[in-house]
Amino acid sequence: MMPSDFKMIAALLGDLDNSDGQGKVYYRQDSSPDVLSQAAEHIRRAFPSDEGVEPTNTLIVTWESMAARGTSGRGDGLDAKRNTFQLVLASMESSSYAILLYPRDGLQFLSTSVEGESKLLEAGFSEGTVSGWFWNTIQGTYFRTTTDDETSIRDLTKKTNSARNGVWVYEIGATPIFINITPGMATRSPEDNDATELPVTMSPRQPDETTTYETHMTRATPSEYQPRYPEVENVTPGHIKPSTAEPYQEYIESETVAPTSTNTERVQPRYPDQLGPRYPDQTKTGYPVPETLQPRYTIPEPSEPRYSPVVPRYPNPDPVEPRYTNPEPVQPVPPHSRPQHPQIVVVDEVEDLNVNVFAYNLETCAHNRHKCSAFADCRDYSDGYCCHCRPGFYGNGRDCVAEGKPQRMNGKVNGRVFVGSSPTPVELGNNDLHSYVVANDGRAYVAISNINGTVGPSLQPLSSLGGVIGWAFALEQPGYQNGFSIVGGVFSRQAEVIFQPGNERLSIKQQFKGIDEHDHLVVSTTLEGRLPAIPQGYTVQINPYKEIYQYDRNLITSSSNRDYTVTSPDGDVQTRSYQWRQTITFQSCPHDESTRAALPTQQLSVDQIFVMFDAGNNLIRYAMSNKIGSVHSGFPEQNPCFTGRHGCDINAVCRPGEGLQFSCECTTGFAGDGRYCQDIDECRDTPQVCGPNAVCSNQPGTFRCECSTGFVFASDGRTCIEENRPVDHCQRGTHDCDVPERALCRYTGGSAYVCSCLPGFTGDGRVCRDTDECQQDPCHREASCSNTQGSYVCQCRPGFQGDGFQCSPSLSDCERHRETARTGNSSGSGYFFFRPRPAVRQYIPQCDERGAYWPTQCHDSIAQCWCVDASGQEIPNTRTGPSSTPLCIDQTVTPPPTGPTPRPDVPPIAPGTHLLFAQSGKIEHVPLVGYSMKKEDAKPLLHIPDRVVIGVAYDCVEKMVYWTDITGPAISKAPLSGGDIIPVITTGLQSPEGIAIDHVARLLFWTDSMRDTVEVSKLDGSQRRVLFDSDLVNPRPIVTNPAYGRLYWADWDRDGPKIEMSNMDGTERTVLVKDDLGLPNGLTFDPDNQQLCWADAGTRKVECMDPHRRLRRSIVEGIQYPFALVSFGRYLYYTDWRREAVVAVDRRLEREAEEFLPQKRSRVYGITTTPTKCPQAYNYCSNNAGCSHLCLPRLGGFTCRCPDAAEGQCVERNQ
Repeated sequence: MMPSDFKMIAALLGDLDNSDGQGKVYYRQDSSPDVLSQAAEHIRRAFPSDEGVEPTNTLIVTWESMAARGTSGRGDGLDAKRNTFQLVLASMESSSYAILLYPRDGLQFLSTSVEGESKLLEAGFSEGTVSGWFWNTIQGTYFRTTTDDETSIRDLTKKTNSARNGVWVYEIGATPIFINITPGMATRSPEDNDATELPVTMSPRQPDETTTYETHMTRATPSEYQPRYPEVENVTPGHIKPSTAEPYQEYIESETVAPTSTNTERVQPRYPDQLGPRYPDQTKTGYPVPETLQPRYTIPEPSEPRYSPVVPRYPNPDPVEPRYTNPEPVQPVPPHSRPQHPQIVVVDEVEDLNVNVFAYNLETCAHNRHKCSAFADCRDYSDGYCCHCRPGFYGNGRDCVAEGKPQRMNGKVNGRVFVGSSPTPVELGNNDLHSYVVANDGRAYVAISNINGTVGPSLQPLSSLGGVIGWAFALEQPGYQNGFSIVGGVFSRQAEVIFQPGNERLSIKQQFKGIDEHDHLVVSTTLEGRLPAIPQGYTVQINPYKEIYQYDRNLITSSSNRDYTVTSPDGDVQTRSYQWRQTITFQSCPHDESTRAALPTQQLSVDQIFVMFDAGNNLIRYAMSNKIGSVHSGFPEQNPCFTGRHGCDINAVCRPGEGLQFSCECTTGFAGDGRYCQDIDECRDTPQVCGPNAVCSNQPGTFRCECSTGFVFASDGRTCIEENRPVDHCQRGTHDCDVPERALCRYTGGSAYVCSCLPGFTGDGRVCRDTDECQQDPCHREASCSNTQGSYVCQCRPGFQGDGFQCSPSLSDCERHRETARTGNSSGSGYFFFRPRPAVRQYIPQCDERGAYWPTQCHDSIAQCWCVDASGQEIPNTRTGPSSTPLCIDQTVTPPPTGPTPRPDVPPIAPGTHLLFAQSGKIEHVPLVGYSMKKEDAKPLLHIPDRVVIGVAYDCVEKMVYWTDITGPAISKAPLSGGDIIPVITTGLQSPEGIAIDHVARLLFWTDSMRDTVEVSKLDGSQRRVLFDSDLVNPRPIVTNPAYGRLYWADWDRDGPKIEMSNMDGTERTVLVKDDLGLPNGLTFDPDNQQLCWADAGTRKVECMDPHRRLRRSIVEGIQYPFALVSFGRYLYYTDWRREAVVAVDRRLEREAEEFLPQKRSRVYGITTTPTKCPQAYNYCSNNAGCSHLCLPRLGGFTCRCPDAAEGQCVERNQ
């Protein structure tokens, strides 16, 4: 029954039954032109003054032959009584309407049995339960179109509000809140004046091709919402049955008939009987008594005291607007205000010429409730509405504050003030004004900051400059009101001050703008004029004074003469005075008869006045006690509540009793015995008070709800909804551009974007097709062209060399070596900056007629010869001195290899370039096809159980894999083709991590993060030497540049990460990068482009730098946790701990290209590549340069160095 716990539109509510198969319920959605036209006609009849009634959709629900539960088949005749009725919901752009249709011959039964008791049928609308104060729920508003009188049920078929009996129309959706249920206005039907009726049948039948749904069984259903008009109107009905068989023929509608009746109804708000009228004058409004139909609005009381909860204060959306104005458009509840149950629309009859229509008075609580304080009730009057503070609060209704609660005022002071006879004014610019009032004893404190010492002493007499807050919150005597109780927080004050005896004049203008979101009264002050001079160090004493306040409608005036004394530092006293006249204007509620009468004259008594200019802090301070009461001298009532001598807490209100008796009561939002009050933390006690997506902020006496980041308040001022921000669809990935491999999405602002195809593709950006560039013959004539997705590849034909765009006959390794050496010998090339210039008479290899290395090679400048293998590498122990030539055999035929053979349990690795990466106790390999990882062919290369492999390096000369192991600890190697593991270094290590190889000088470099060293040795681990053992904290990655003799390493010290560089002999150590680093874990050097690149797990970036010119650029950002990095062509590959993957990065496009997830998911460590050919690089140590032990390259030369534990005679020298 109504009201219900859920939202409901009740066409006819009772315990109805369709279980016998005769009763049916049909519903459908219909937007056909005929149905929309008929719905529009009903709405226009009900609301003849509305324009633009154009429904866009309807929902039609038909209840057919519904019986009362328990009456079917009883045999007493009741089983023949059945009701049929219909509900149509019509939707428009800005509103919705409910159309209820009842049978013209009346309802066959008017009640049903509910729990053994007969209950009348009902019709109406219910909001259901809604959120009340804090966590509880209360019954929301409901609107009954029937009453508890049986006659009102019968009248559903006999009366109307839409100019046609049995048809009722209600506007139900003009605002986002429930209360706007507006009944139709045409309460008389032409049928009442004309005995001849034009029957119009509304058939629920639909065309055969339309199918709807029923609640009891499925069948092709009726109810095409189409009335059958007389034949003379040429309206074609739907499927019509004879009247004896069609119950819907009784649903009579009318043609368009202008309303002519003046008998109207007015909808009144009705409250639960137990409440009674809330205000004495509420029953005096001259509303006509309704007829039989009386909609009822119910706003029940909460289960706990109505005004006890604390509601957060939020700023008025426009605090300086006139407080009561002419009717305005309907506005939603402003953000940051707690919604209250609004009052109900008052429907006024307006006569315009000879047409009787209804117009709605928008100056009502239903449309303006949000303009009242959250601590006020809205009350409708005959010509408007007024706001009234609730018990326990005081103010003018627009602004209400809790009784006894201390109040604060903040603002700014501006203006120009002349002091004494000075011709130059003192400028005041946004000086802060702060005030505080202990409301339960009337004591006010005021301070103005940043006051210049020139004007500060002279402002001391003007205690009322900020003392207006004393009048606003003065201690009230019985029967009198302070300023805030009358005018609230929005008013204007203008005062004129005339000083004697010098006749100086000062104008004070103050604009009070209401209470802000912090519960502070806001004021703006402007001073213009001249003050009598008071020198620095002089003090002022103002005598107690009384000020008479006279009240007129929206106007308050007062005047007084005030005496004050000025005392010099040596004790001289001068008595002075000034005249004070002020005018206060405000906007009262014009609709409340009680406020129209002039208020009695009141007297403000001010004593205990204290003024001081604090020169040290540039502050002017005022303090005073204020009481408001009768103009007659003295206060006969001496109760402590009226003298302020009660001892209540400053957050308590004093309640007077008999004689001198009183009690202290903590104000709203505080708890205690009144003598001591503590703030109630509503946010802690009621965590869900602010709802989802909101943050609760406790404040003294109250709390405040603020939406979380990314959310804003909805129109109800309470619900936080996601902020509708512009969306970068490109970044979010919600665009419709083609895949990133073919198209680019470019964000253009707002939520817009543009799609464009990448180079190598054609299309509109949403669909991109590959362009076959090979059709344009872009390659050299001696090269082949292969088309790829988005690009193409040029490759020189066999016997030619080049990049495919330029091809020349191929040179052998020896011939290339010879040409490079000859180029290095030429002068004036300017190439020295990028490559070390060869010394004069540098070694130039000798090649035979087939381009192969001569087995015997000699260097004339040093008078030495030696034997070389087929690849030009020196054969150890074959070098001879002057005038001696070694006997070298032809190395063209390579003898069978000796040494470890491939392990039978590991298949040999396929030819080509591979990625090698370490993963706990194994090293895996992934073939590279171009730059793409051939993931399906990824396999383990080496199994090293119970070991943690960190760094991996590859010797392209011997095709040997080197790695560091921190569990041994050890440095080991194994052939790429498979074979036994060969220990390289097993002693003198603690935590070897980074490892690098100079394949030219045949040197091994590594870092030890526990020994904090950078070391070097021969590739076999002999002749170890520590290069650096100072200024290192966590050295890890290390790489070499053999062509330059350079060494690079990174130290991921969290307090000072850096990347360093030196020569391979340990000279010229320098910090290359130290800014904007976090955890530089991975490091690689690209010899083709001379680029040093690193991956940083702290900044989550991959960056590259030209170490010569120190040019740095970011490649990708936002990566996870990289560990190691390697370069191959235009791609970089890094291992990632968090993703447990190997990730490829395209340096040219500056984005990630692909990802490989190993079958075993665990952290991946070091990574390197296995190029099919060694990079072309030469340095002076390629044949150890005649050094007795270590030959260490450096830029432009080399250094012979002794190992830390040298055996035999060792000679150190620089060359």
